[in-house]
Amino acid sequence: MLRGNRSGAAGDLAMAWLVLATAAVAASSLFAILIVMARVPGLGYLFPGTEFYRVALTLHVNLSQWVWFMAFAGALWTLSMRREPGTWHWVSLVLAASGAVVMAVSPAFGALKPLMSNYFPVLDNAWFLTGLGISALAVLIASALHLVQATRVWLRPGGGKGDLESVADFGLWLAALVVVVALLVLAITGWRMPDGLEGLAFFEILFWGSGHIWQFCLTTLMLLAWLGLSGPRIDLLSPAILRRLLFLGVLPAVLSPLLLYAGAGSVEYFSGFTYLMQWTSWQVPLFFGVLLLIRHRQAGVVPETGFSLSLGLLVLGILLGTQINGQTTLVTAHYHGTIGAVTLAFMGLTYPVLGHLDCNMPSRRAIDWQLRFYGYGILLMMAGLAGAGLMGAPRKAAGNVAVEFGIESISRIVLGLGGSLATVGILMFLFLVLRQLWPGAAVRRVGHG
Repeated sequence: MLRGNRSGAAGDLAMAWLVLATAAVAASSLFAILIVMARVPGLGYLFPGTEFYRVALTLHVNLSQWVWFMAFAGALWTLSMRREPGTWHWVSLVLAASGAVVMAVSPAFGALKPLMSNYFPVLDNAWFLTGLGISALAVLIASALHLVQATRVWLRPGGGKGDLESVADFGLWLAALVVVVALLVLAITGWRMPDGLEGLAFFEILFWGSGHIWQFCLTTLMLLAWLGLSGPRIDLLSPAILRRLLFLGVLPAVLSPLLLYAGAGSVEYFSGFTYLMQWTSWQVPLFFGVLLLIRHRQAGVVPETGFSLSLGLLVLGILLGTQINGQTTLVTAHYHGTIGAVTLAFMGLTYPVLGHLDCNMPSRRAIDWQLRFYGYGILLMMAGLAGAGLMGAPRKAAGNVAVEFGIESISRIVLGLGGSLATVGILMFLFLVLRQLWPGAAVRRVGHG
């Protein structure tokens, strides 16, 4: 799926994006430890309270989702380029890194006012919002550059190819398109925001539509990661069919700006994007994943750990989503499955990416252990969150941390165990990847590729 071994400016830029992605997911794990421990009966008393929990949750979500996912997308967009990167490619990277740092340090410089808006909770202070804005600008530049350059390539005679590489190029183009659409919806929503809104209500409306659209970018990139972890070991469908599936997967997101005609913040606005997620976001990824699994079995090939665990998390996340009834931790269990599936796919693909950057890959045993720690840790977290949610535990709150015997307390202990395992997996990922990317430490495979 990746275009040969990359060196020179393109390789350096892709490597820098990968370092940012890895650093973001590692930093988020530190906040995740605090979040999980704040929910564990007995241990929760050691933490300073609800506001502390919400601040840690805000930073964790933005680093582990927005920065990690978009930085990894930046690495993939760079690796798919057919020309060397220009000044604006480097500008987008610098802005992305700057925005992430500003968000991470913002609690030290501004009032701690966490607002638990869906998709992107925020700290309502100038430092955090500035960092988030800088990061969004970086992603807009990176995605727009890829969109324009990839389109120009296709318009040239012979620009497209009828192989798996062309499928990856098309999928990355679609992912960039969805990001641009999501940011456009974000801008229009802010422009058409009802007068007098501020605080949580403002950000809830602002991110509702764009957040739902953005998820289609993540699922598209996840499917490409699955392809990268599957081929050429199995007999895939034809490139034409794969491209059609990818297109069908993002078509609802591309058409979704039509929902803005109802007015930002209206009942139709909220219900429209909710139905978009419920009825159009999971069918293609699920069909895609099951089809790949069947192809593995037909070929007698054991699926890569990154693919099989990612698909398992996605299926479980979808099933838990059908049980949601109210704002309990069942919602959290659902999206930990779907988001965890994306993270596992990205982690699994990171190791082949290292090979394309002329780095030595870690051993297969080390890779499998890392992915299993993270994957099974997320599964335990989902079980703990689901158990607590079935007992009515509210989401986005530390909850009852008293030591009591009951299903909810046991569920919180399982959550703590799962969070600890997942954190070990993230720290292993940090070690395995940065050991190869650290200047002077990586053993380059000079003369190969």
